[in-house]
Amino acid sequence: MLTALRRLIMDGSIPSGAKITEVGLSSLLKISRTPIRLALKTLEVEGLIRKRDGRGYTVCDLDFDDLSKAYEVRGVLEGLAARRLAMSGLAPDVELKLRRSLQMTADAVRLIGAHDDCGVDMYQEANTLFHETILDACDNAFVPFTLTRLENLPLLKPGTLVFNSENFDMEFQRLTIGHGQHLIVFDAITKRDPARAEAMMREHSHATVNYSMLYSK
Repeated sequence: MLTALRRLIMDGSIPSGAKITEVGLSSLLKISRTPIRLALKTLEVEGLIRKRDGRGYTVCDLDFDDLSKAYEVRGVLEGLAARRLAMSGLAPDVELKLRRSLQMTADAVRLIGAHDDCGVDMYQEANTLFHETILDACDNAFVPFTLTRLENLPLLKPGTLVFNSENFDMEFQRLTIGHGQHLIVFDAITKRDPARAEAMMREHSHATVNYSMLYSK
């Protein structure tokens, strides 16, 4: 449901400047207000909406040129985190988290392929776990700290997932590629190959915006 709302804003179905409320979205999506409320709080953190003085939220303007530049910076930072982790090696608890994330994304891809909506939420959770685990374990607190300075921009929070069900085949391919990239990053880290880990993580970090635009052509 969070992913669906995010997509409605991204594709302009809910346009910039529009006012949205829990009640209105609950009626539109035919679901209760509790998950709507939680989703709105997440979208506010991601910078896609802002709280109004009264009730409800306003959808923020999206500047894709700024987003592309910000993702370039994010790619450098996440690549650095993966590189450092490959150099230092995986602690057992970190490896366990990454393996759990990889299993979750594999399961999520199977569910999405079967048109089970639960798969998208599972992929989102696993994606966040994968990215945040690498950032937290890279032994350089300035990397995640610097990334938090970008999180006021839309979609910059590591692990954010956008999925357009109306373009299912292309989106499914994109997420399958994303899972494969996670596997390659993990393999490079476990084999202590910092250059490969950094290069793949930098490529992967661009996926939300660059791949979405590429696959929409």
